[in-house]
Amino acid sequence: MKFVCQSSALRAEIEIANSFASSKNSLSISSNVLLEASNDALTIKASDQKMGFSTIIPISVMVPGATTVYCEKLSQLLKNTPDTEIEVSEENGVLIIKPADGSNSFLINIKTIEASKFPELIDIDESLYFSLTQRDFFDMIDKTSFAVADEDSRHFLTGVYMEKKDDDLVLVATDGKRLSYVCRHFEQVLPDFMPAIIPTKFLAQMKSIGTGEGLFSIGVREGFIFAEIGNRTIYSSLIQGPYPAYEKVIPKGLDNVCILKKADAEKAISLISILVESKSKRIYVDLSENLITFSSENTEFGESKQSLPASYTGPDVRMSFNCQLLLTPIKKIDSDFMKIMFNKPSSAMIFTSEPEKDYLFVLMPMQIQ
Repeated sequence: MKFVCQSSALRAEIEIANSFASSKNSLSISSNVLLEASNDALTIKASDQKMGFSTIIPISVMVPGATTVYCEKLSQLLKNTPDTEIEVSEENGVLIIKPADGSNSFLINIKTIEASKFPELIDIDESLYFSLTQRDFFDMIDKTSFAVADEDSRHFLTGVYMEKKDDDLVLVATDGKRLSYVCRHFEQVLPDFMPAIIPTKFLAQMKSIGTGEGLFSIGVREGFIFAEIGNRTIYSSLIQGPYPAYEKVIPKGLDNVCILKKADAEKAISLISILVESKSKRIYVDLSENLITFSSENTEFGESKQSLPASYTGPDVRMSFNCQLLLTPIKKIDSDFMKIMFNKPSSAMIFTSEPEKDYLFVLMPMQIQ
């Protein structure tokens, strides 16, 4: 195998491939990246058995062929290679990288493993793909993925649930204490597909290789999810298990409504959280007519309180929240005003934008001590 390409082009793809290759064992074939040169194109593949990546970049091929090389080391080497045209060849179990102009400014030799030992990547029927706008779908990821659980005992809650609801796309995440929900309509037609629990790592990888502009393709088959963004294809195994009946968790018919400026609430909670008790992270929220007050308990560091004007005419109530669980969804609200809706200060509450959009966050308050 022998080809010439721009080092920056190869570097960019190998860096992405490295996030899909296994890092547990440098001697394992799954720690390697596959390089296959033919017809003036280089196919690059990586997989850790649960996730996979493939892409094709244009090159100038002198001798077609294929090999695999330890992906992490190759990525590190290319990061420190001058941004120039390089010649890449494989001889006697060694990948050789040097300047294409024949100079001796650098020379890299890295051992290889034959391509025949590289596992086949999982594929999907092209007919199962459907298109979505990157900007909207990535926004849905931002508004949900933060709320997944990180406990192995509830493995099925460690991913984001995706399903089709009527003609809309739904993403949901919950850790049992909070729930984030987005139901968004796309101009593109959504086919029927199996509901899926998607690992957050896959969603993060999807965002990292996307531009946030234009369309991309996504597809679901039994046990796997795929995405095509530009010339790159990625996939992941899905999380198995029954996802909770999330619609039953979203409270209905909430009588008490408080509306306030989102930026003011975010700043107030950030201020109060500095002095909250480090273990419980408890913050108090008091509502009275047209007023909301955020306060901390009296700790060894002191206490703090801030009152803000709000549109509220319900009964005087005191609520208690974990300040981190409260602040994160508020940051995800993308409007000038936010709305808090509830029936009782001890029951699940909805946080959303005002006016309401296509997303909401459900948060359980802490018990008042």
